[in-house]
Amino acid sequence: METLSFNDHKTKVTFPRRLLASLFYFSHVLVTLLVGLGWLAPWDSVLWAVVVVYCATEILWHTRDGYCILTDIERWLLGIEKPKSALQQNFIHRLLTSLTGKSPTPLNSRKMTVIWGRLSLTVCIIRLYSPGF
Repeated sequence: METLSFNDHKTKVTFPRRLLASLFYFSHVLVTLLVGLGWLAPWDSVLWAVVVVYCATEILWHTRDGYCILTDIERWLLGIEKPKSALQQNFIHRLLTSLTGKSPTPLNSRKMTVIWGRLSLTVCIIRLYSPGF
């Protein structure tokens, strides 16, 4: 879990808090997969889930100055301070770095996240309102 979670965290954390942080991390992965790939699903319920989840995500980013609530909760559970900039805790940046070993810039990760999310949202809306598409 440490490899996929925050690598820079050095504080001692109890097992229940680490377990909860892991659950938030994996729920974040599931949300990312839903928004990133949900537009491919043949079921309207999944398309609607993408619309609702991504719109809620955009609203949260807007009202929380770009900070993700799931990452903030994970940090809090692990006893890691919130960074001064939301770009310093970008989940997609962490995920890509963990999976590929390459580290895109936080700004590029953020841009890619927003572009992919909005593209997925657009495709879902088109598919929901264009039967047979």
